[in-house]
Amino acid sequence: MFVNNINPDLITIGSLSIRFYGIVYALGFLLIIKILSKAKIKNLNKEKASDLVIYAMIFGLIGARIFHVVSDFHLYQNNLGGMFAIWNGGLGFQGGLIGGVLAIFFYCRKHKINIMKILDTVALPFPLIIAFGRIANFINSEHIGFPTDLPWCVIYQKIDNICRHPASIYQSLSQFMLFGILLFLSKTKLSKKTGFISWSFITGYGLIRFFTDFFRSDYHIYLLGLSHTQVINLFMFIFGIYNLLKLKKVKS
Repeated sequence: MFVNNINPDLITIGSLSIRFYGIVYALGFLLIIKILSKAKIKNLNKEKASDLVIYAMIFGLIGARIFHVVSDFHLYQNNLGGMFAIWNGGLGFQGGLIGGVLAIFFYCRKHKINIMKILDTVALPFPLIIAFGRIANFINSEHIGFPTDLPWCVIYQKIDNICRHPASIYQSLSQFMLFGILLFLSKTKLSKKTGFISWSFITGYGLIRFFTDFFRSDYHIYLLGLSHTQVINLFMFIFGIYNLLKLKKVKS
């Protein structure tokens, strides 16, 4: 049993707090800018790489917030102003992914950049960033799991005194595993096909999140005993498999 009473604020200056969560994603976006800047992609330079990531980050945050608000509208139906209070937490990864990809699509279309090469480049390190982000969720006492008496259960003192599954840690470990798989695949001949790493990420993420979400207690049941995110994750997995099979027929 572990008691989670970790202070999520790394630095506090007056009313301003800098949290591990924010630092993780800030460093993650800087890492992606650096990777894209060094990628040999036609019509992409360092300046455009920075602009692309900034646009993707902004629209990703908007998409993530919209997804969260729509999914948990009951939290805001009596407080509509709270929908805009993003500093209080509440982001949905799937919405962020859609928002970020849409921003990348329109930017690449405008500047005549191959979007799938951009996504392949970004998809490889992305699970690593998500993995550290889930550790940040754990520090923030977010994404808590169902009660359990397993030896590694965690009491989130900010929530209650019940020992629970550390669901965010399960998700973090699974994302480290996905990063390792994508890294291995990137060394194979299959990775020469444009889109292979991107669709492998979508497939792997959808499958992993479908199973790890069974441990989370902060989701409402939507269909056939599944949460709304699990339904989306299942579609991600199927869509990823479909595109990988299509890609298999394409000559390198």
